[in-house]
Amino acid sequence: MNPIPFLTLAQYTATPAVPNASLASLFLGVLLAVIVLVLLVTFIRRYKRCPSNKILVIYGKTRSGAAKCVHGGAAFVLPLVQAYDYLDLEPFVVPIDLSNALSQENIRVTVPTTVTAAVSNQPGITENAAIRLLGLTTQQIQAIAQDIIIGQMRAVLATMKIEDINRDRQVFMSKVNEAVAVELEKIGLALINVNIRDIEDESGYIKAIGRKAAAEAIYQANVDVAEQEKRGQTGVAERQRDQRVAVAAATADAEIGEADAQKKKRQLVAAAMADAQVGEATADKSKRQQVAKLDADAVQSETNANASKASYHANQKVAEEEARNKGETAAQQADGAIRVAKEIAQKLAEDARALREQSRLNAEIVVPAEAEKKRVVIAADAQREQAVLLANGAAAATLAKMTAEGQGTQAVLDGKATGYRNLVQAAGDPQVATALLIIEKLTEIANIQAKAIQDLPIEKIIVWDGGGSEGGGLSNLGKKIMGALPPMHELAKQVGLDLPQFLGRVSAESKAPAQPDAKPKA
Repeated sequence: MNPIPFLTLAQYTATPAVPNASLASLFLGVLLAVIVLVLLVTFIRRYKRCPSNKILVIYGKTRSGAAKCVHGGAAFVLPLVQAYDYLDLEPFVVPIDLSNALSQENIRVTVPTTVTAAVSNQPGITENAAIRLLGLTTQQIQAIAQDIIIGQMRAVLATMKIEDINRDRQVFMSKVNEAVAVELEKIGLALINVNIRDIEDESGYIKAIGRKAAAEAIYQANVDVAEQEKRGQTGVAERQRDQRVAVAAATADAEIGEADAQKKKRQLVAAAMADAQVGEATADKSKRQQVAKLDADAVQSETNANASKASYHANQKVAEEEARNKGETAAQQADGAIRVAKEIAQKLAEDARALREQSRLNAEIVVPAEAEKKRVVIAADAQREQAVLLANGAAAATLAKMTAEGQGTQAVLDGKATGYRNLVQAAGDPQVATALLIIEKLTEIANIQAKAIQDLPIEKIIVWDGGGSEGGGLSNLGKKIMGALPPMHELAKQVGLDLPQFLGRVSAESKAPAQPDAKPKA
């Protein structure tokens, strides 16, 4: 057997040293390569390029405030401490159905509008979009923009009149653009376009303005047509006048030329004949008469020429007067047509104004008056029904009260009748029953008499006694009082009553005249 070689400690530890060092170097190299590869991949993934239609928003720990906005470039997003998102720059349309907006005249106006907006890429405004719109959907951004636009359009409409809005929409749109753009920039949006489709109002004021403008345009067109017709007719009349004057002048010139030629001819003939007659001194009387006749013919020719000339002048004046009359007639007809056109246009304008005034009065007076009339009629009907119900209730209550009072009175009377009947039956004699009833009332009569004199200011009573023999003082006071007062029985008989005897009667002695108690002493 071969002996196993024993290695010394130095040999054992020194032998594997070279392979272990190479393995560690290899491990470190691989680890370094992995780290570099991971860093490279991380750098590639975190290096973000921004498209031209978007904005890269880097938020987290940045040196640019709340967020860093990058447009049209690239940026490195640090891992763990930073994150990113995109804002879309594509335009979006916001439909605005603005209705019942008040103008400066407090007229309700409807302005359907379409507004085009987008996220702004201007520095400073983009940061507002990153702060307020990041993470929102397009529908949410449209809703926010719609609220802002409606509010600003209402504010602009409140500062303008209906006529200004309808007449110059460019001014209205510029004011809307200015007001809306400033407010949209606060949330990071940029206004691209404002398209106002139409403007309407509840009272029909804009339509009335349109009808007024149409009436004015028709009126101006009729005036222009009448003016052109007037010019045309005037020109035709002037051309006809010039033509007639020229024809008359040419005719007169021809006639004058013919008359001159005939006159010259006749003068030559007359001169020749006169020379012949002068040369023939011995001509007979017939030749002289012929010469005189020729002279007379010459004079007649001259007279005819003068008459033709006067006729020419007269015809010329007549032609001028006819042309002037026709020109004036044409001018008058043109003026009449212009006045008719003006009257028609004015009538159309008055009709439009009346229709507008009628619409305004209908909206301001008739409709509120009809509503007030209906309200008053309803209130009057309600008051009338209420009064009828109250009257019916009061009548029913009065009827019930009177019925109850009548029933109570009837019951009292029935009770009294029954009591009187029982009293008469118990007394056996109606006179006795009557006396009993009078006795019951004496107490009440005494009380009434006592109340009648209890408040009289009586300080003392003086009794005058005549000093007679039949007792002095107050012994005969009752008899004297009965004698001084009317007898009760006589008073009762005067009113038709017969009092019972037990109530008292006056004796015969009291009826006799009283004797004097004493004679006066001398």
